[in-house]
Amino acid sequence: MRFTPNRNRRNSAHCSRKNSANVTAAGIDLLDANHILHFLDVVDAFGHVSVRNPANSSQFLMSYAIAPAQTTSQHIVTYAINNATAVGLTFNTSVRYIHSEIYKKFPTVLAVVHTHTQEILPFANQASVPFLSQMHTSPAVGDVGVPIFDIRALTTSILPTTALHDLLVRNEAMGDALAAKFVTSSQHLRGHGMAVRSGSVREVVFNSYYVKQDATVQLQGFPARRFPRAWSLWVKQVDNDPLYTNDLRNKAPPAATGF
Repeated sequence: MRFTPNRNRRNSAHCSRKNSANVTAAGIDLLDANHILHFLDVVDAFGHVSVRNPANSSQFLMSYAIAPAQTTSQHIVTYAINNATAVGLTFNTSVRYIHSEIYKKFPTVLAVVHTHTQEILPFANQASVPFLSQMHTSPAVGDVGVPIFDIRALTTSILPTTALHDLLVRNEAMGDALAAKFVTSSQHLRGHGMAVRSGSVREVVFNSYYVKQDATVQLQGFPARRFPRAWSLWVKQVDNDPLYTNDLRNKAPPAATGF
C-alpha cells in the first residue's frame, strides 16, 4: 500500500509547523537515527526506529513504510500507543505493534528499533548457542542470553491457525507476547531479526549497532570451538599427500641447522 500524505495538512508551503521545540528535536533525532542505522548497515530497505512523543507519552513517532535511508520529515507519522493507530491518518504500517506494545508494557522506554540485521539470524534461528555480550559496548545484550521470540510457540488464541503465518507481528496480541519476552534491552525474532528498546533515540541506535557488532564477534569465535576436530582432519589429509613431508612426526634425525 502506498501512502500519499495529506498535502493540505502536512506538505503545503503555506502550512507552518506547530510542533513544540521538544517534538521538533525528537523528530530531528528520529531522522538522524533512520539515516545512521542505514549508514552503519544495521538496516537496509526495511526496518523501523521510533520515539515516544515527548509532548504526549501515549503516542510515538515513526516513519511510514519507506526505506530508512529515504526518510524525511514528510514521512513521520504519529501513532497512538493504546491501539497502534495513526493519528489523523488512515495509513498504518504492518509491524507497528512491535513498537506500540513495547511502549505500552514499559513506560520508561522512549525509543524502539526493529531490524532485519543478518548477523543476528544465526542466533535468532536456534536456541542451542546463547547470544551473550562479548564486549563492553554491548550492554543491551547482557550476560544471561537474549530471548528468542518464535511465532511457532504462540497459542492459537494469539495466532489462529487460519491467520497469516509470515513471521510479521501483525496484531496487538502478538506484539504483547513479544514485549513480554524482554529480559535485557534486546530480543531476537526467529527468522526475522531483532527488537531493541532504550531510554532515548541516540541510545537505541548505539545499542542496535553494538548488538550487531557483538553478533559479528561471537560468530568469529565459533571456529575456535571446532579447531580440534578440524585439525585432526587436516593433519590426516596432508599426511596422506606425498607433496607434504612432516618428518618430525616420524622421528627424523637432527638437521644440519641444529633443529
